[in-house]
Amino acid sequence: MQSFTLMSLLIPIPRKHTYQTFFNVNSESETQGVYQWHQDLAAEAFLILCDFEVIFRSKIHKAMASLNCYPNQDDWIVDSRQQQNLVNKLQRDMLSAQQAGKDFYPDARNYNLHSSFQLSGKDRQNFINLICEYIKKGKNSFTHDDLVASVSFGFWVSLLKRLEGLKHGSLITQYLTEIFPHSTKGFDLNHLKSILDTLNRIKSFRNRIGHHDSIMRIPEPVVGHADFYPRTVNQMINSLKILLLSLLDLVRDIDPQCSLAIEQSKNWKSFFLLLKVDSFQVYRSNSGNLESYVICYLNNSYNTFDK
Repeated sequence: MQSFTLMSLLIPIPRKHTYQTFFNVNSESETQGVYQWHQDLAAEAFLILCDFEVIFRSKIHKAMASLNCYPNQDDWIVDSRQQQNLVNKLQRDMLSAQQAGKDFYPDARNYNLHSSFQLSGKDRQNFINLICEYIKKGKNSFTHDDLVASVSFGFWVSLLKRLEGLKHGSLITQYLTEIFPHSTKGFDLNHLKSILDTLNRIKSFRNRIGHHDSIMRIPEPVVGHADFYPRTVNQMINSLKILLLSLLDLVRDIDPQCSLAIEQSKNWKSFFLLLKVDSFQVYRSNSGNLESYVICYLNNSYNTFDK
């Protein structure tokens, strides 16, 4: 009986050739092996990114509430005192559109969130659309935790970028001190730009994984020069290591205990277990089968014990 692999059945030929060229393999067995190594690496990275996103958005949410709301309140997106009026107006307009036999497309300019922080027009529209989805599902009230959990990672990055437009440098300092209280790099506009550069790299990395794209050529920052794009396995490993360590630096600036927890997590250890030339070679030689990870784990345990 003829056997088939995911590579032979599902992967388009141009994508397959991309992996073969970058990893310098030719046989079906080796191609399947390096592809599986890449997939396992991306899967572990995604779980690390999930942890980072929760830590990052929670900290920004708390900082925004601290600097823009009354004590013990967190309603900086939608004023809780106006929430029911907003829901009622949206319900009336949705009903009117339904009765007229029309689809309802709310224009955020017609609705006031009464936000205590100046959101962009795009963000206001996204929140109005989100609240409409709640209403369609029969949810006539919501918490700010609901809103925080529902928006994309890109929202939080763009929100931080809006701090660049603050007229007073002291305000930038206040926000950065609240969000990254353990930073030793200062709390000025230059530091904000550095943070945004790292966040945009993380966002691009996250999107590539989320869209099932490759992570072979993640750009590596080079001071004073254009980004460097990996062309070999060793260069790929180095660029991914730099990116993940920069992520960890951001978490450490937010909360050192959180960064320690990430470093000690199964996902972090598995990612760096795989992010080795030796692990790449094991997958390549074993067609990426289940035993590949086990062999990598045992090799790592033996080397650790031997030291």
